[in-house]
Amino acid sequence: MLLQQAADATTEKQRLLKDAINHIELFKGVELQHHFQDECVTELQEKVAGIDKKLQPDTAIFYPILLADRVELLLSLGKKGIRQFTVPDISDDLLFDEAEQFRTKLEAASNIESLQPHAQTIYKWFIKPIEKTLSAHNINTLVIVPDGILRTLPFAALHDGEHYLVERYALAVTPSMKLTDPTRALRRDNIQILLNGLSKVPPDKLGLPDDVDFPELPQVTQELKDIHALLGGKVLKDENFVIAKVETALKNTPYTIVHFSTHGNFDSDPKKTFLLTYDDLLTMDRLRELVGISQFRYKPVELLTLSACQTAIGDDQAALGLAGVALQAGARSALGSLWSVNDVATADLMKVFYQHLTNPDLSKAQALQNAQRKFLSDPERSHPYFWATFLLIGNWL
Repeated sequence: MLLQQAADATTEKQRLLKDAINHIELFKGVELQHHFQDECVTELQEKVAGIDKKLQPDTAIFYPILLADRVELLLSLGKKGIRQFTVPDISDDLLFDEAEQFRTKLEAASNIESLQPHAQTIYKWFIKPIEKTLSAHNINTLVIVPDGILRTLPFAALHDGEHYLVERYALAVTPSMKLTDPTRALRRDNIQILLNGLSKVPPDKLGLPDDVDFPELPQVTQELKDIHALLGGKVLKDENFVIAKVETALKNTPYTIVHFSTHGNFDSDPKKTFLLTYDDLLTMDRLRELVGISQFRYKPVELLTLSACQTAIGDDQAALGLAGVALQAGARSALGSLWSVNDVATADLMKVFYQHLTNPDLSKAQALQNAQRKFLSDPERSHPYFWATFLLIGNWL
């Protein structure tokens, strides 16, 4: 109703669009609480973030809203107001089919010729209507608040026929702007990092079903070594990567970044969402307890990196779990992946990401953008299968 009224309004348009965004944000907060069966998942973040937020002039917040008969696009430009765009005749079934084909072919590393039509169709629906506005306002960072099936898609891999979206914009996603603090940038002067990794399969099945078999990740050793060379920090690997030692480390040191290089699974059921350690399955409830230790120091973890994890194809609730991890764990942002990429490519991208992250002139979103661009320039890794899986979630500064 509000969107329809705003489309027909003149003087009241901005108020109606703000009301519409407020209703969307309220719904998304309830959706997260319902998914995690936990009202506390949103309460602390709302207190931290507050309601009044200042948006950088080169940043826009993008709300794609999926309705039964059309798609509505709201683009918030901070002090410059909100813009509304309507894309008619896109049904749920049409969007779901296109999105699932796009994601399935991406994850299968299908040839570019079969992938591009889907990348371009979704670009035409969601990005083309707003691209002139983005250009007119010199936007270089686009923060997406995705809805439904869009949570399972990497917007970075959308294509306009000449360029991928990530070539033009640094990208981040968030399950809700009300739960995201866009006012505090990552300080680079005293980064403390905890590096956790599992390069080999634990000797015990850890309660996993018999048909679940995670392969070894031999490149994890090099990944942790490369990041440690850049940022120092404490390393817990293989036999040392056990929950008790992670807990001790987090209790003793206010870490800025907590990095997990291990298998993980994100499921529609948050109780089936976990990270694999050497001695147990680290559930999201347990992760929240461990990472949340930092909240009581008023120094929350700035970045939670989940390397080598994956979410289910087409399962927007599983992707909501991925997006909600940072919120539930009390971290300002998370770097996660939609599907697993071979561990050599993952290790290389992580190394480049952290190299750029040490640059105080770059935001976290720009650091990821530069890492993805580097892969794009490598003929052997230019396929979006290798780089588009990685998403920056939450605070992008």
